[in-house]
Amino acid sequence: MIEIPLSPDSRWKVLFKNEKWQCGLYRPEFTSITEIKFLEKHSCPELFFLIRGSICLVLSKDGREVERKALQKNKLYIIVEWHNAYRPEGKEGIALVVECSDVKTEYAKIGGELKI
Repeated sequence: MIEIPLSPDSRWKVLFKNEKWQCGLYRPEFTSITEIKFLEKHSCPELFFLIRGSICLVLSKDGREVERKALQKNKLYIIVEWHNAYRPEGKEGIALVVECSDVKTEYAKIGGELKI
C-alpha cells in the first residue's frame, strides 16, 4: 500500500504514475476568468474530481466561445474539450486529475476578451 498526503504546493503535482496513467493534484493558478489567456486540450480525456474548495472550469468546443462550469463535490467530470480553470476569488480549490501517462497537450492563446 502507498499512502499519499493531499497537500499541493504547486499548480500540478503528480502523485502516481505508471506506463498507462497518472494522477495528480491540480490547484489552478488563476483566481478570475479575466486572468486566463490560453486554453489547453489533451490527446486523451481527463477525469476531474473536486477534493475541496472551489474550482470553476472554463470550457470551449472551438477555442473562442467559452462556458463556465463550477465543479461540484461528489461528481466526476470527463474533459475532452479546450479548457482551463480558476479558483473564484482566490479561495482554496484542489482537484484530483487522472489522465494517460503519455498525454500530449495543445495550447491556444486567447485573443482579446473571452466570449462568455
